Amino acid sequence: MKYVLFFLCLCNPILRAEIVPTIDQINYEWLLQEGAETGYTDHIVVFKKIFQKMKVKNFLEFGMGYSTKYFLDSCTKVISVEFISSGYGPLWYQRCIDLFRECPNWIPIVYFTGYANDTSWARYKYLGSESVHKAWAYQCATHKNYALIDDFYLTELNAFITNLAKTRPIDIAFIDSGLLLRGDLVQLCFNKSPIIIAHNIAPNRTALGNDAYGYSRVITPENYEEIFIPMGSGLTAWIKKEPAYTAVADELRSYASGF
Repeated sequence: MKYVLFFLCLCNPILRAEIVPTIDQINYEWLLQEGAETGYTDHIVVFKKIFQKMKVKNFLEFGMGYSTKYFLDSCTKVISVEFISSGYGPLWYQRCIDLFRECPNWIPIVYFTGYANDTSWARYKYLGSESVHKAWAYQCATHKNYALIDDFYLTELNAFITNLAKTRPIDIAFIDSGLLLRGDLVQLCFNKSPIIIAHNIAPNRTALGNDAYGYSRVITPENYEEIFIPMGSGLTAWIKKEPAYTAVADELRSYASGF
C-alpha cells in the first residue's frame, strides 16, 4: 500500500495541497514556474523547443494535466488518455475536464481497466479488460515485468494505440501517465509515432534497481535515435531517423549537451 500511495501522490497533483489555477492562468511561464517548484511540468521547456521546429497536427498524451493547456495552444488536435481503475479514480480527470472542457481541439479519452463503477460520465471512453489493471498493480508493487506472467495487457494496449494512430496519424506521443507501465507504452508507440517523449525517467537512470515505470524494458529500434535530457525529473526523446525530424533531433541533442 505504501507504494500505491507514494506513486499516486507523485503522478497525481490533485493529491498534493495546492491552489487550483484557472485556465487563463495556465500559460508557458506559469508551467515553467510550476515545473521549477514541483517537477510536475518541468518538461515544458523541451516541448517549446520542439514546437518551434515543427508544426504538430496530432498530439497524443498518456496522462492529462496542466501542461495539456500548452499542448492545446500549440497543436491542431490533442488526444489525452487517462487510465482509471479501481485503485486510481476519476478525480484528476474531472479536474482537467472542468478546466479544458471548452477547448474545441481536445479529445479526452478515459481508458477503464478493472473499474466496476459507473462510466457514463465519460464522453470518450474505452472499456478495457482487467489485464492492464493487474499489470499496473504488479508494476507498482514490485517494479517488475508482468508480461513474464501474462502478456495479454500488451496485446490490449497495442490494439488501442494502433486504432488511435489509424484514426489520426500521431506526430508526437508523450508518456507521462499515472499508469506506471510507461516503458511498455513507449515500446508500443514505436513506428506509430515518429517522436516519443517520456517523463520522469531520471530515477531509472540514477538509482540502481529502481525501475518504477518500467523504462528499463524499452528497446530502441534501429530507425529511432534516443536522446536523454538529464534535466529535473529526467526526459528521454526517441526520434525517428528521417529528414522531416532532423531539426528536432539536432535541437534536443544540442540542449541535452548543455547539462
